[in-house]
Amino acid sequence: MRVQPKPVPPDEVLTSRIAGERYDNAVEAWGEEGWATVGRLCRFFDAMGMKGLSCPPPEIRPRPG
Repeated sequence: MRVQPKPVPPDEVLTSRIAGERYDNAVEAWGEEGWATVGRLCRFFDAMGMKGLSCPPPEIRPRPG
């Protein structure tokens, strides 16, 4: 596991709507991946017997195709 740095906005976000939307999407994906990692760690420590946790259920992603 490695902590992912937050995406850095390119200079184009100031002048391009498309660049701004791409940056927003990158930040959203970064945040979702980070919280998914937190959830996995929470469930792991819950399974190990750690008390006081309130973990989200695992995300069930649809199968491609």
